Amino acid sequence: MKPTHVPWERRALKGPALLIVSIAVLSALVVVAAGVASRAPDSYSGPLRIASVSYAPEDPQPGQQFSVRAQIAGPLVAPTEVNLQYAAYFGTVSAGGGAMTPVGDRTYELAVPGFPDGTEVWFVVAVSTPNEGPIVSDSFTIDVGTVVRGGESGLRISDVDHTPTSPMMMETITVGATVTSRAPVSEVDIAYMAFCPARPPVGIDPEMVPVAPTRYTFEISDIGECTGVPGTVLLYRVIAVDSTGNTAVSDVGTVRFPDWETWR
Repeated sequence: MKPTHVPWERRALKGPALLIVSIAVLSALVVVAAGVASRAPDSYSGPLRIASVSYAPEDPQPGQQFSVRAQIAGPLVAPTEVNLQYAAYFGTVSAGGGAMTPVGDRTYELAVPGFPDGTEVWFVVAVSTPNEGPIVSDSFTIDVGTVVRGGESGLRISDVDHTPTSPMMMETITVGATVTSRAPVSEVDIAYMAFCPARPPVGIDPEMVPVAPTRYTFEISDIGECTGVPGTVLLYRVIAVDSTGNTAVSDVGTVRFPDWETWR
């Protein structure tokens, strides 16, 4: 490289100019430090919580994977485990998830694979520490391509409930739902997720049993490694399809098992 020759009188800053540059740099550092300090109380105060969940792209195309990001707030405790679970149905039957990877600023990320056209994807994030959790996020639902919903058949899921409402550990949960349609109902299934300090299992697409002309039930007794673990949070939703291809899903139901303090 050809050297650049600069006259000596242009190479050195005079005293006042150097002082001005120093003051400018110091001022910038003070501004940055103030900005960090102003964020710290909000980020580290209050209870452990999931501050935000986002995903991109917001409208994934068939076969296109999407990434989920979750930001954690509250006390800084190590280790912090952040897990994601998803269930995919209608276009395909699939479930999965796992530990999310830290990417900085108490933010965690996990890539979810692509799905066929007509698939609905339900996902949830949970955070746990040795002393607290699992703390579960809101539920998020993504349609991949076109999911038939609100068709002329009027397929509808209503009166969804579970018993007992406040179960003890190891107690079987019975989920019930009423499903009606002007067309024959082809399938009524349930998807459920369990979050606990152990590795979270996933249940997807077991068939509900008809017990009356429009009433269906399903018993949940085995939730994998979360079975019998105090503090477990179980989420479920009912899914249905009729002969016209119309689909319906229920709101998400939540079952909370007693935590360690209650168990004692």
